[in-house]
Amino acid sequence: MSKTEKSWVKGAAILAAAGIFVRLIGILFRIPISNLVGSYGNGIFSNVFSIYSLLLMVSTVGFPVAVSKMISENVAIGDFRAVTNVFKVSLLTLFVLGGLSSLFLFFGAGWLIEVTNWPPESIYAIQGIAFSPLIVAVCSVYRGYFQGFQNMLPTAISQVIEQVVRIVLGVFLCWYCVVMLQNVSLGVGGAYLGTTISSLAACLLLIVWHFYFTRKHRALLLKTSRRVPLTRKKILKRLVLIAVPVTLTSAMITFFSFADAMMYVDRLALAGFDSYTATALMGDFSYADTFINIPLSISATFAAAMIPAISESFALKDQAGINERINTAIRLVVLVALPCCIGLSVLSDGIFTLIFPGSEHGAAIMEVYAFATIFIMLSNTFQSILQSIDRFIIPLIALLGASVVRIGCSYVFMAVPALNIYGVVLSTMLTFIFLMVVNFLFIRRYTHVRLSYTGTLVKPFIASAIMGMSALGCYNFLLPRTGNTVSVLAAIIVAAVIYFFLIIFFGILTEDELDLLPGKRLLLPLVKKIQKLAPKAS
Repeated sequence: MSKTEKSWVKGAAILAAAGIFVRLIGILFRIPISNLVGSYGNGIFSNVFSIYSLLLMVSTVGFPVAVSKMISENVAIGDFRAVTNVFKVSLLTLFVLGGLSSLFLFFGAGWLIEVTNWPPESIYAIQGIAFSPLIVAVCSVYRGYFQGFQNMLPTAISQVIEQVVRIVLGVFLCWYCVVMLQNVSLGVGGAYLGTTISSLAACLLLIVWHFYFTRKHRALLLKTSRRVPLTRKKILKRLVLIAVPVTLTSAMITFFSFADAMMYVDRLALAGFDSYTATALMGDFSYADTFINIPLSISATFAAAMIPAISESFALKDQAGINERINTAIRLVVLVALPCCIGLSVLSDGIFTLIFPGSEHGAAIMEVYAFATIFIMLSNTFQSILQSIDRFIIPLIALLGASVVRIGCSYVFMAVPALNIYGVVLSTMLTFIFLMVVNFLFIRRYTHVRLSYTGTLVKPFIASAIMGMSALGCYNFLLPRTGNTVSVLAAIIVAAVIYFFLIIFFGILTEDELDLLPGKRLLLPLVKKIQKLAPKAS
């Protein structure tokens, strides 16, 4: 593994660790919130989050990708003056886009409620989160800037601080509104207001970090390798050409959830559910989605680290580097996705009993929905690879086809009484299977990458299957003896230990990748002993 390869894998590991921590904190945020507001309140929370996420994608996904990609390209060729100009143009553009999104949420709250048939009390949640898109848009420019330098630490630390402030302030405001003011809907709004303030805390940290970074590297950032410098007009044009397809691609994925939120009341009514029950069912689906998003955050962080790394190889026309990084990215994603989807499925009852005991249908939903994880993570990874090699339109075209699959299937399936909310689960799986296959076929076409299917798919699947059976066996054995809490925690520990043993035993991780693991000095003697047990290749 080359030095640059180690650099991006280490950056991905930093973001992945932060992503896992952030998602776990997110669950800690949702546990007290859900217990305070119940399934109905969580349904309101989920409804508002769908439109918030859609607006957030428009202003904070495509442009940060473009920023990190353009900065990494200019860093690769030594044009640091262009790096500064890319940052300035991006910051102004995102400020305007984020501001428009925030104004739409704040002043259009009543219109949104009327169009979607959401409960009127949703207005508190919408206005509580209204100014977050502006703040997060500014954050995303700073994160894209640092990621372009393949420095993932500012992003990771700012995400952690954001979530810590969110859980402390958001839970307090929700508790105050529900317990002291006796208003559940206002409590959801308080939780979202805490989210907005936490974004502001992260933004202030990034601004300070950028100030000291630019002051430290002032001389370097004035250097340029171009005879004719990039004008701001050219930068903006390049920014838009990259950002618009990526934004539309990501916005369409988020639009799937928004479309479900728009139609579920009417479609579930045809399946025999009233508005209150339909909202509670969507709230239970949202609980399951909370757990599914933990591994998905890891694929997102891999993408954040992977895009500038592959873009650098692409800018230098390093075909070997492109292939090496694509293989590594896919294998690492599979290594995370397979055990997560199997583990979440087999332990769904125990996890929901432990964390969301008030959810009537959440465990059963997650038992099936968990298997969508592998398809979502791989399709997202393939999409990011295509964007890294300047194939921005292909993922967008693939998503146009996928949108027909997703919206059409959800529309039909939710109205079937036997499927009801499971129609969303089934349509999600079909959609991302379609996306995964289409995007991978185009990667093969444009990069001619060759995967080691045995090391990338077969061995991780065997290891994950053994891990899943062991975890379920441990849980079922301990449940009548120790109770649910101890059984779940013990099953998770057993699963982690067995999976670690198997990926070493099967030789799935390379020595260079093992060298990047945290606590490698403590793990190395154990790794050597496991490797001695493994069968030698003939």
